[in-house]
Amino acid sequence: MSIKEIKNSVLNGAKELNWKDISILAVSLALAIYLKWNVFEAVIFCVFVYIILRPLPSRYLAMPALFFLVLTPFFLVFKQEDIAEQSAIYCYYFLIMTVMMGIYEVRKDRFEPMSETNNFNDKIHE
Repeated sequence: MSIKEIKNSVLNGAKELNWKDISILAVSLALAIYLKWNVFEAVIFCVFVYIILRPLPSRYLAMPALFFLVLTPFFLVFKQEDIAEQSAIYCYYFLIMTVMMGIYEVRKDRFEPMSETNNFNDKIHE
């Protein structure tokens, strides 16, 4: 999974946004400003709202979670406990979103009719 594929997926999803989706994202951004969240927390909240409106594959959300998870011990080693705690919190946020999208993907796959392309046994024997 390359960065270019992630970028293309997000841009294709952004092209599909209609005025209702944009207004919901604007309200969520206004809420973040009203609650005086920092910029990064506002962005994470907007990503959360975006994945509810336009679901992304869970692996796209797992990458930032792993990034923050790997970053946390480095901050602890260099005695930056506050930044390490914030990094762990961001990791938790992205893990929650990853699990949500994973549940969505499993439920979506379960309710799709079985065909030759999504039959697991056929994929194994190919």
